[in-house]
Amino acid sequence: MDLIAWIGRLVFFLMVLWLALENTATVPLRLSSSVQWQNVPLLAVILVCFVAGVFAGTLALMPRMIRLRRQLARPTRSEAATQQANELALTRAARQGGAAGDLELETRGRRR
Repeated sequence: MDLIAWIGRLVFFLMVLWLALENTATVPLRLSSSVQWQNVPLLAVILVCFVAGVFAGTLALMPRMIRLRRQLARPTRSEAATQQANELALTRAARQGGAAGDLELETRGRRR
């Protein structure tokens, strides 16, 4: 499985390298009527657009990621009920046998 992942990474790297080598021409870039550049490498434009897309996608996913992390951090009702049942079972087991059970009987005897 690791071999397939490395082959995929190699193919992706070679495709990006090929794209970079094929797009060495310069293009005019106009952001508005007053802001423009005449000789910008096409690869730089492609790279900036890619980074902007990754950033926008990350920002779009942030609320969902935060919500899911909060959901994982808080215990569910079934987990809380299971923990409470386990504590009750341990308490009962300690009272029924061992030193805790004997101590409880001695304490009850003294009160009467």
